Amino acid sequence: MALDDLRVNRIVFAGVSALTVLTWYALPDALRSRRARVVVKAGLLGVTAAGAAMIPQVFPEALPHKPEPHPDLPGTTVAALALGATAAAVVSTVWFEKFIYAHGERRRARGIHFAHTPAAAAMALATGAAALVDWKKLASIAGTWR
Repeated sequence: MALDDLRVNRIVFAGVSALTVLTWYALPDALRSRRARVVVKAGLLGVTAAGAAMIPQVFPEALPHKPEPHPDLPGTTVAALALGATAAAVVSTVWFEKFIYAHGERRRARGIHFAHTPAAAAMALATGAAALVDWKKLASIAGTWR
């Protein structure tokens, strides 16, 4: 049974995404040097950017989002909302990263080898699974439940 190109692309995308997440979060178990982790993570950001560029080929059914203008909101309000949303996303991402790292370091301090790897594996599996889901089909099924 041959797989079509879209399915193969989606499987490869899910695998690379999961491997990238696993590497990112388990990296402190392999590299103790913060400087070395920064260098490797910079490379992983390049992999992530390449993966983001592949999304239209992996999920062709996803329509590009075109925000509708809100004529009732002044431009400064829209800019302030966008800036606030971006700041909230950055702050929550940094908080999450620090939380996950601190959790792994507490496990390491208790003498657990590969202390960061279990959380990394769980997040990698969730990422890979999310990349395999046909979200458009799932949304259409969910729409029939209303």
